[in-house]
Amino acid sequence: MQDGNNREELRQIYQREDGGEKTFIPARPKINPNEKDKFFRVCAYCRVSTDNDEQLPSFELQQAHYRQLVNDHPNWELRHIYADEGISGTSLKNRDSFNEMIEACKRGEYDLVVTKSVSRFARNLVDCISLIRELKRLTPPVGVYFETDNLYTLAENSELMLSFLATFAQEESVKKSEAMNWSLSQRFKDGKLLTPAPLGYDRQRDAVGRYIKYAPLVINEAEACIVRFIYDAYLSGRSQEEIACVLTDIGCQTKTGSAEWTSGVIGYILTNERYCGSVLTWKTFTSDLYEHKHKRNRQDRDQYLYRDRHPAIISIEKFEAVQVLIENRKHHVQGGLPALHVIDEGFFRGYIPINHHWINDDPNVYYDISNTVTKVLKPRQIEKKMLSAFDLDGYQVVRNQFTQVRYEGPAITISGNRISFNLFCMKKFEAVSNIQLLLHPAERKIAIRPCREKDVHSIRWHPDPEKPIYSKSLNCQHFGTALYSIMNWSPDYIYRVRGIWARRRAEQIIVFNLTNAVPAVLITQEGESKTKRRVELCPEEWTDDFGDEFYAHVLENGFYYLAPDSEWQTEAESVPVPGMEQFILPSAEELQVSLDELLERNGNA
Repeated sequence: MQDGNNREELRQIYQREDGGEKTFIPARPKINPNEKDKFFRVCAYCRVSTDNDEQLPSFELQQAHYRQLVNDHPNWELRHIYADEGISGTSLKNRDSFNEMIEACKRGEYDLVVTKSVSRFARNLVDCISLIRELKRLTPPVGVYFETDNLYTLAENSELMLSFLATFAQEESVKKSEAMNWSLSQRFKDGKLLTPAPLGYDRQRDAVGRYIKYAPLVINEAEACIVRFIYDAYLSGRSQEEIACVLTDIGCQTKTGSAEWTSGVIGYILTNERYCGSVLTWKTFTSDLYEHKHKRNRQDRDQYLYRDRHPAIISIEKFEAVQVLIENRKHHVQGGLPALHVIDEGFFRGYIPINHHWINDDPNVYYDISNTVTKVLKPRQIEKKMLSAFDLDGYQVVRNQFTQVRYEGPAITISGNRISFNLFCMKKFEAVSNIQLLLHPAERKIAIRPCREKDVHSIRWHPDPEKPIYSKSLNCQHFGTALYSIMNWSPDYIYRVRGIWARRRAEQIIVFNLTNAVPAVLITQEGESKTKRRVELCPEEWTDDFGDEFYAHVLENGFYYLAPDSEWQTEAESVPVPGMEQFILPSAEELQVSLDELLERNGNA
């Protein structure tokens, strides 16, 4: 009832005539750029999407057109024409003239911006709308006149039409981008490669001097000697910074004619597959159409690797050796290529000292290295009565995983990129400052032994006896991948392996039989901390037995039975692998010859 009375009172108020005096004040008329009684300070904007010579006539015609358009409007004063060449309209980035024009508008230098169409102004919907609104908010406001669209942004109801036109312009860019990507994909697939010429190469020209499309590169010998020196110097242990300094000092020029070399330029040359005659397509791509952000292609786009596409300056073996060296230096491994060593005598005969930073993840390399050691006869057979007073054929030694709740011995946990040693290993080697990590791929065993710091692939263990002892972890992404392949392990699991520690006089070692590895998964526990707990699983091959046959177990784990009449020789040094050099490194003399040739070609002999 109360609501009905309120409505009636409002109705009477609106129907009541106001007898007071009133004065009508008309609104200021909307600005119309075509009105002749209003003066406009005008700037024009034009843009072509590419910097090809074919686009230059269009660019010049646009500027001439705007001069004529202003002349047709007596009340317009053309103060400047802003122009961007070879710049996409999907982003404001790098559109220097456009951004300069917007800043001039903000300073109050113009009343009107004239451009051909919305697509010339901006192909990004968000940029277009936000800029138009920003210009409207200025005092006085600045309008934009899109000639072919017949749209003036200060007119009423202009934003609805502007939104439609900007959306269409943006979608046009998307379609063009898709068409361009499709075209690139087809050209790469068909081998039609427009290969830029890096340092050391030139593009082929026809009789009148024009570049020949899709023609293979040809070697520029004056530049090629610089490339050869860069590769030889890097393989000899020089850093990218040191090589850049040498080339700068002797006055060599880059491909662009600069005499200033940087480590980035050297790095580009060292990783460019074109120097070994190959071409890899689509190494990078534009991941964001509007921001023009480039991203390395990690199987986001189809790629093709064309080999022997053009003459090689660098052999494929030398190129691959450099890639190995680059990756190792990323892991702070200094010097030249990692040496391939094997132990050829003693208890660790056939074992390989592991460089856990080495990027090679091919398991066959480890087999090949180990197999270079001549096979030896197995230790003499030990009579069963020497091991037990009873005949224990058919009996098994139960795995300690089935009987021990708490394990106090040595153990390692292996994941795809890490090997972690438990505290027992650290305590047994408490006084050891450096160790070697050893692998025997055929026997499926890993071992660690004390070593000197200067020994090949020495690993810091516990260099300071005064410091507390903690468990030890080694990052070994590529070696871990090879190890998983050797053992045919599932990448979904981590593996825990119990080991055996043994000492004979001054020698001590820890050996892990990888065939006894127990798979495990990490399970996130509920709660605020979200901690992870390792849950061990029972290997499938354990379902039919409780452990190893008794006599096999004793021979496998009883180190004292393996060589009862001889020394262990666990400290036997490793030796380089004969006949398996990854790459013959350039000698100091060869590097000097390469440098002398460079100096001679640059007139510094």
